[in-house]
Amino acid sequence: MASKAAKGSAAQPYRSDISNSIASQIGYDLLKQGYRVRGTTRSVESANALLKGAYSPYAHRVKILQVPDITSEGAFDEAVRVDIAIAGAISILNSALNHAGPRLSSFVLTSSFAACTDPQTPLPKTFTENDWNTWAEPKAKSKDFEDLDDNAKGRVLYLASKTAAERAVWEWREKREVSRNTGAELPPFAVSSINPNFVIGPPLQPPPDPRQINMTLQTAWAMISGTISSSLADLWAPWLLSAVIRTFYPEQSLIPRVGQLDHVPSAMPTAAYISNHDVSRMHVYAALHPSECNGHRYLLAAGRAPPQALADVLRKIRPQWKDRIPMGEPGNDYVEGYTWVEGGVTIECERAKRALGGGEWMGFEQCVEETVEALEKHYNAFL
Repeated sequence: MASKAAKGSAAQPYRSDISNSIASQIGYDLLKQGYRVRGTTRSVESANALLKGAYSPYAHRVKILQVPDITSEGAFDEAVRVDIAIAGAISILNSALNHAGPRLSSFVLTSSFAACTDPQTPLPKTFTENDWNTWAEPKAKSKDFEDLDDNAKGRVLYLASKTAAERAVWEWREKREVSRNTGAELPPFAVSSINPNFVIGPPLQPPPDPRQINMTLQTAWAMISGTISSSLADLWAPWLLSAVIRTFYPEQSLIPRVGQLDHVPSAMPTAAYISNHDVSRMHVYAALHPSECNGHRYLLAAGRAPPQALADVLRKIRPQWKDRIPMGEPGNDYVEGYTWVEGGVTIECERAKRALGGGEWMGFEQCVEETVEALEKHYNAFL
């Protein structure tokens, strides 16, 4: 995703997998700023709802390109020749280098905090852009991996795939930087990564079936619809595993397992959140400020808001649903203002804050309110 040109010019920002929740929001924000946007999808038909919905006022400035298999070398060549490109790994980097060249100003990778965290790290711990997940990849390759249950496999594969993808991008860049004095071809574009924690916020174009909501919104949907599993891992792990499988085998699909309402699921170690609007803002900034952002990772997390905080806010803003939303232990495992808990995990995001003007992230309660409003609007028949 990048641009060297003025708004509306021939060189446009470009998003891979444009129907993805984060990607669609970034595209929308760029369109509102006057840019033309190109995006990819595994199936052009899958992007039709977006073009007929949120993107409809700007449809004349949107072009969707089909890239069926992002893992095959050269898969993005045609898309990059047309314009600027970004996607998830070496194939698109090589396509960008070979076919976009100096027309590309920024390569912005949508990574994840999963590539930074390590479940074996002792607490308290402050994570920075220098931290990497050093546990998941070896675990995925270990002899005992096959002995894990599906939930555990899903968590390991998700963490490992996110870490491996981002490492590959930085290693690709580093090799070319090291070759600077040898006359070898160097990437003429900036490379940066955005590493958000759990992203919450209203989906720009919700899928027709609430079971297809992206995994970070599944907890909220489960609570307001009256169905939830007793373990957060039970709720999310099938989605994590499904995300990994769909990356490499898009014809496959897994249905998330959601049980009956019982109690608030337990929190993951960080339990951090960030608004999808803030994630989009950081992507757009990195794309349009290549010199400043080149070579940097931008961690994004506004504070700690575990499932108990979500349940408490939902009961507050939708008291009519109090019988559906689990009570749990109100106020437990988080602090007022949803800031970091002393003695636990803190995520250092100052570089991203400075880039975006030094303001505050969108607050948790506003994120929840906007999300619930969108889910109510689109899935009223399920409530």
